[in-house]
Amino acid sequence: MNVGDVWDWDFMWSVFRNFMATGSPFVMIVVAVAVMGMLLGAIVGIVIKARRG
Repeated sequence: MNVGDVWDWDFMWSVFRNFMATGSPFVMIVVAVAVMGMLLGAIVGIVIKARRG
């Protein structure tokens, strides 16, 4: 079965590329906030352990 005749792959890839180009900055903001939160949590945990021990 040749699906190349059924789907317009050039159109699909252009839509995917356009979606990624418009959506990736917002995704990067969310990822950056999550990474900063994890980093801050790790630093706070290290400081708390250092004060106790």
